[in-house]
Amino acid sequence: MRLLKKISIEKILLTLFMVAYFIPNFLTTDRIGNQWLFLSTIIFLSFAYISYKKSLIQSIEYLVKDKSIVWYGIFIIWSIFSIFFSLNKVEALVTLNQYLTVFFCFIFFQILSKKIKDCDKFILNLLFVLLIIEICLSLNPIIKDIENNILVFRSMKYSGAAANINITSFSLVYKLPFLFYFFEKYRKTSIKIFLSLLVFLTVFIISILGTRGAFIGIALSILTLFYYLIVSDQTLSYKIKQLSWTLMPIIFATLLNISFLSKKNNDIITRASSINLSTNDGSVNQRIRYYKHCLTQFYETPFTGVGIGNWKLYSIDYDKKDINGFVVLYHAHNDFLQILSELGIFGVIFYLLFIFYSIKKLFFNRLFNHNLNIFLFGSLLIYLLDSSLNFPISRPISQLFLVALLTLISVNEKRITS
Repeated sequence: MRLLKKISIEKILLTLFMVAYFIPNFLTTDRIGNQWLFLSTIIFLSFAYISYKKSLIQSIEYLVKDKSIVWYGIFIIWSIFSIFFSLNKVEALVTLNQYLTVFFCFIFFQILSKKIKDCDKFILNLLFVLLIIEICLSLNPIIKDIENNILVFRSMKYSGAAANINITSFSLVYKLPFLFYFFEKYRKTSIKIFLSLLVFLTVFIISILGTRGAFIGIALSILTLFYYLIVSDQTLSYKIKQLSWTLMPIIFATLLNISFLSKKNNDIITRASSINLSTNDGSVNQRIRYYKHCLTQFYETPFTGVGIGNWKLYSIDYDKKDINGFVVLYHAHNDFLQILSELGIFGVIFYLLFIFYSIKKLFFNRLFNHNLNIFLFGSLLIYLLDSSLNFPISRPISQLFLVALLTLISVNEKRITS
């Protein structure tokens, strides 16, 4: 009983939330179904625990004061209302269930975090451990293929914890600003060496996966670091040392990638140089086509949209001349435009206000230059980049990171203003 009293149930529940995307797929076609089910189970356990602790009413009073949660709740209510306009109401309910799951994850993260001393430290350390696990899962098959001289650029077997190499790449780059923050937090040389190794491996894996959006994410992480060093009151020599610890592993990772893939014209430099808005690029051309379709549909149903989760049905008609084989478009590769087409102008405004009030917390009382806030903002920018190019709103691995990130922002705001 004494041991049980020392165990933090709050920490266990938060950890269970965050490890959801590591559960096996149990031979299913898409593992996210199991992940949503697992998250729903943890939500139920969290509700039961908070009710047992008799802190539910107090927690609700605290939550209604958080504008980001309030606007997310309004976004959920509008999503429910949109079911009446949905062509396929079953698909609408499926998507609504996913939004509700993320909403309740966000709520319980906020509630549980209040019960944990130094919660920001706990979440940061948890993300740090998860990053190491993700690196190991992707690195293991890469090393085996290097040993056998059969390294393949953008191979799905390197996707690790996620079901897709693009999702894996962004999941890794989300956490890169936190690694840069740890360089500031820890001063021991041994720890800095280990952190440099993690930066090297993160960038190297992303370079092998070849996700161009993640390359931009790496650039945003570096810019975040530069901004921090510019506004920091540290000495010039200290800033140069920090840059050395962080930039050298990135350079080495780039050189190693070139040595393995330059002969196949798939190295990171060649891949990065193809980042442009030219419609001659198949991927760019495809995304621009999807965006035009969303905007066209928005003009037809500007206020109601086509209903939550129903864009995938309407997209078939828009894209029928360009459908390749049996590949049907599920997502618009831009969460904001997809929400615009499904929920209309009010739906996207509610969602943007949810994001806006989360960002506003970072600038609360002009304390943005508090070092952790800078790196939190950098990580949030990378998530917004992902939302503009892909569909993280439908993936548990991305949504769990967003929930953890927004909880960190909220916890840090209260800590530095208390």
